[in-house]
Amino acid sequence: MAAFSAATGLLTVAALANSGTATAEDTVLRLSAHDQVAAPGTAPRLSPQVESGTADGKTVIAFSTKPLTGPAGDGAGVPKGFTAQANDCTQVTGLVAVYVCGPAGLRPGFAVPTDAPDMATVHWGFAYVPKGGDLTAGIDAARTAGARPADATHGSAAVVVKTAAHAALNTVAFGLPNVPSAGTVRQQLLVHANEAGELTLRFRPADGYLWRGPSSIRIGRLTTGPGATCTLPSTTLLSTLVNLACHLEPGDHIISYELTTPPGAYAAKLQALTAYDIYDFETQHSGVRQTSAPFTALGKTVFPRHGLLARDTTGTLFQYQGTGKAATAFTPRDPLGAGWQTYNALTELSPLTEFPVRVTDVRPSVRTRGHGDLVARDASGTLWYYDRQDVNGNPFAPRVKIGTGWNIYDQLTGAGDLDRDGYMDLLARDKVGALWLYKGTGSFTGARFKTRVKVGSGWGTYNQLAGGADVTGDGRTDLLARDKTGVLWLYRGTGSGTAPYAARTRIGAGWNTYTQLLIAGDLTDDGKADAVARDTTGTLWLYQGTGNTVAPFATRTRTGSGWNTYNRIF
Repeated sequence: MAAFSAATGLLTVAALANSGTATAEDTVLRLSAHDQVAAPGTAPRLSPQVESGTADGKTVIAFSTKPLTGPAGDGAGVPKGFTAQANDCTQVTGLVAVYVCGPAGLRPGFAVPTDAPDMATVHWGFAYVPKGGDLTAGIDAARTAGARPADATHGSAAVVVKTAAHAALNTVAFGLPNVPSAGTVRQQLLVHANEAGELTLRFRPADGYLWRGPSSIRIGRLTTGPGATCTLPSTTLLSTLVNLACHLEPGDHIISYELTTPPGAYAAKLQALTAYDIYDFETQHSGVRQTSAPFTALGKTVFPRHGLLARDTTGTLFQYQGTGKAATAFTPRDPLGAGWQTYNALTELSPLTEFPVRVTDVRPSVRTRGHGDLVARDASGTLWYYDRQDVNGNPFAPRVKIGTGWNIYDQLTGAGDLDRDGYMDLLARDKVGALWLYKGTGSFTGARFKTRVKVGSGWGTYNQLAGGADVTGDGRTDLLARDKTGVLWLYRGTGSGTAPYAARTRIGAGWNTYTQLLIAGDLTDDGKADAVARDTTGTLWLYQGTGNTVAPFATRTRTGSGWNTYNRIF
């Protein structure tokens, strides 16, 4: 590998000794050139490296398809398909690919075609001509640099093109056992370095799994063998820096390290990402990149967190994400957009649920079902469907029309997957008190709901219905119903599409103090669904779920104030 990067383009003053004092030795100009590797599609700029002193004269650089060991001009130029570039230098009249450069500016170079063959080589020679020196002699020295012993003011080198297939001969195999809970494991990388290169290692949350950051997993106790020089730029996984960086000489290497999780850490599915770079001149991501299969850092169970949607009196919709803490249950709100005042009914089909980690956006699909699809009815009685999606800054896809005539209902509430077929369902109560079930179809192109099924009559006794999640912990979605006297009732789900609820169970009285009530999903990181209620003062209360049918909620916890700015919380 070269001792300097592709960014080196100017002749500069060499670094002084650590003492900060220039010695006589420091003031002597010494230049050097190094063989380098380029990727197809790059444009290397070339100049000798300043080892010491100051270059304030002229530098002559000559390109050749041969090693510059023959007569001046033998093989002058660059290989077929390559394009020589003068940049800020001046091409010598009458000569092929010979340039004279001042002490500043972009040095000459060449464009490597994207289809350049493996091991295509450009040779170059240089000669430094001090102020007042013989430029003609310098030109001759640069054109024959390969035939002359290199010294402080002239020399030669080569740029070799290596294709992606060539780079792929450098491989990494992973030995990544799981990390025990509150423990340590030793992992290793088995690297075949076909040639010298730079290896980096970092980690990311595995695609398709829940992640509970920030990371507390640490890397340390690095061991390597001969020909490997490694450091740990960052000892915390998932930081902005790579965790391991190595320079490797050709050969086979075993690089090992320890990963440690502290007590109380959440479980995590992770992947290791390595990059092996052989290039001095490269395009973005031209190195060899490999990704491991997922491995697990064991720890506390990660339950999906839930959140809320809230519409204010101006019609702006906001999203609140859950924190997992009862007293401060939600993060600061995120605005989702205005214009939602056009709807007189809004409900999620299931609680707003976080998505697993995804490397790319996830548009509406079977993977997004059950994460909080939304239905909304406008003043004309038209019902609209908003598919939930995992797209940054846009959690809902454009609305889809379901149908008209929905103004016959005075309550709409999401039922979750009531019949356990994998699709989210909707409950609708008509104005004579009959409750109807609209089973979801799971379709993204056809009808979103099947023909309605009557659940029962007499539901007009209730002024609030809240469904969509499993309150009792039996895997079936339940329904809360508050009657006009303020008594709250639990209808336990049966999983049946024809008789979806068992006989009601009385939870308690006094619930008429609340103007909004909903089952919000798990807000406290215990895997049990919780309820949220807003009182007449605008205070929001959290009722932590117990999973107990007889007493499904613990004593309430105050989780915030000022929620009376919203006319709909769901």
